[in-house]
Amino acid sequence: MKVTAYWPALRATLIGWLVVLCLLVAVMAITLNDQRVADDGWSQARRQWRQQQQQTELEASYQPDMHYFLAHRIGWQAHGLMQSPDFDRWDGNLVSMQQQFALPHVAYEIAPTVSCPADACRAQWPASQPPTLNFTATSIQLRWSVPHESAVIDWLQRLEHAYGGLLLVRRCSWILAEGAEMIAAQCDLDLFNFPHVLPAELMGAQ
Repeated sequence: MKVTAYWPALRATLIGWLVVLCLLVAVMAITLNDQRVADDGWSQARRQWRQQQQQTELEASYQPDMHYFLAHRIGWQAHGLMQSPDFDRWDGNLVSMQQQFALPHVAYEIAPTVSCPADACRAQWPASQPPTLNFTATSIQLRWSVPHESAVIDWLQRLEHAYGGLLLVRRCSWILAEGAEMIAAQCDLDLFNFPHVLPAELMGAQ
């Protein structure tokens, strides 16, 4: 009889505690969800900050190259050095120089152009430390029949001037046949171009 009398009060207490427990669970779930959202947002913000930091470091690492590039860009563009080698233009330059300066006829052979990312082509670059910039190198062989070595020197000086100093003479050889009046000369050269001086994202910012 006594148990039955207390049951309504006990049931009301249990229901009250269940409501409180449900509210606590709901609050905890909302708190955990908010925490997860906050953690995701923080992680995303940290990733974006790291990416921005990496981009800043990348741009900073290229600052010397960018200053050098901007200082020489107009001259390089005028010489066509910021494009891939144009050997139709090369052929025209040879004919034009030959006619303008009364230079002797020269025959030539052009090897396929080699693309060199950063320091991957140490053999092509003349100095011990290759540039940090990407470049292309094209080997060219010139052959003349001349009465004197000075005719070859004149040719090479004209070429170096026409190509902005990025034409490297590797070696020259001279053959004078016995009793002959002409010298057979051969020179091996490398032509350097910088069609992709800086990464595309940096080039686009200039």
